[in-house]
Amino acid sequence: MARGNATLTLLLAELPSFSIEFRRVRWHRYTQLHNCETSWIENAYFRLIEVSAKDMLAQFIASDSSTQKPYKELHHYRIFLDETGCHEVFAESASAL
Repeated sequence: MARGNATLTLLLAELPSFSIEFRRVRWHRYTQLHNCETSWIENAYFRLIEVSAKDMLAQFIASDSSTQKPYKELHHYRIFLDETGCHEVFAESASAL
């Protein structure tokens, strides 16, 4: 994390490293493998997805007490990494580096 942005770098055996940059991150959650819901694993297994359910994101925006709201819009992203768990991020955007 640096200056409100975050980079997730994946180091895979016998493949070059791969990074995803999240711009203007407002929230992050990591859930260990044994606490991940089955749908998280099936839908986001080594794949970055945008979560379509907006309830959690809407609740976050409504409760965000920041006076400046440094984001124009937020997206809810999720990726499940084998044997480790699930990362979720509320960020303005995400892209591969």
